[in-house]
Amino acid sequence: MRRYPFLILVVLTFLAEISLCTFFFSRIDTVAQDTVKVNECIKSIDANYGNESAYSKDLDFVILDEEGKVIYRTSEDISGSLNDAIKNGDTILDLEQHQGIKVLIHNSTSDSVRVYKNWIILTIVCASGLQMALIIGYYTYLNRNIIVPFETLKDFSARVAGGNLDIPLEVDRKHIFGSFTESFDIMRTELKKARAAEKKANDDKKEMVAKLSHDIKTPVASIKSSSEIGYELAKEEKLKEYFNMINIKSDQITVLVDNLFNSSVQDVTEITVSPVEVKSGLVTDMIRNSDYLRKTGDFSIPSCSIFADKLRLQQSFDNIFMNSYKYADTDITIDAYIKDEYLVIEISDKGPGVSENELPLLKEKYKRGKDAVSRDGAGLGLYLTDYFLTNMDGRLELKNSDPGFKAILYLRTI
Repeated sequence: MRRYPFLILVVLTFLAEISLCTFFFSRIDTVAQDTVKVNECIKSIDANYGNESAYSKDLDFVILDEEGKVIYRTSEDISGSLNDAIKNGDTILDLEQHQGIKVLIHNSTSDSVRVYKNWIILTIVCASGLQMALIIGYYTYLNRNIIVPFETLKDFSARVAGGNLDIPLEVDRKHIFGSFTESFDIMRTELKKARAAEKKANDDKKEMVAKLSHDIKTPVASIKSSSEIGYELAKEEKLKEYFNMINIKSDQITVLVDNLFNSSVQDVTEITVSPVEVKSGLVTDMIRNSDYLRKTGDFSIPSCSIFADKLRLQQSFDNIFMNSYKYADTDITIDAYIKDEYLVIEISDKGPGVSENELPLLKEKYKRGKDAVSRDGAGLGLYLTDYFLTNMDGRLELKNSDPGFKAILYLRTI
């Protein structure tokens, strides 16, 4: 910013103004009639009375006779009576050799003071005008080189924040933000490139997920067909139960693969949840389906109707049991009861639990505890479970128990 020349000019103008005003004020103090000239003028008039050409012309004066009438005056502009002379502060003297004759010597002090005052006023007006011009000029400089570019940058930032990366920022190196403006426009260009790269990566991911979805469905269909044949050929009820479990899980995998395909096209939180009235007896079957390692003992679910999406509720139980298998690998306890307007299902294991600092983060997307680093996972299980339950007008609570970890599902009753 070119502020130093401006400040120097303002200071110099101010000093010049003070100096000139001080000079003129000092001249005012020295303005007075010269007594030597006054004495010489009186002696000249007294010695040459009547001979007007011999009078001293250094001062303006008026000569009055005994009756106060003007005998002689050097200028018509000066006072011609005693009253006017007294008002003006003129010097009034008598001639020694000519009694009764008075000389009124004009006092020019007020005229000189008036001249100096006019000079002082002119100095102040000119200095103030110059200072005003400097201020206006500097404001114009600030407005052109700082304020306007800054407003342009502010508008540009708002466009970038709104996602508009196509309009370039005009670069002008003359103002103070010149290099910064160029850097800002480079940032816009890089953001545009990064967004294009991100879009390409997302498109590639969607294409890959679409291919995987198709590839997974083919072997799953074969597994389902084989399990159906095995179910029909099996003689033992236990074996039939296993084949039926394979069949159920095959259907579930097919639905989940479809969801995976859909979530590749849209955000994971846009997965459809369609709750309807469901009998609580189905919850027992869902828990048994999720607990394929048979870690739970006996439990009972109170009879009621709940507001739930069967597929999403099954996914929720699957996610919770899978976490328990992965991180605890202990027996699992199921407690179910009705509280207020909810069917509450507590699923507890005897594992190490998680730290209290990490507990609030487990329901966030891609968040995992520090003990999960060495195990496979994306950090979406509990996030999705919380999302599903919330969209079924319920909720999920996670707690540490003594010992172990507890997931509490609240399902709205009807």
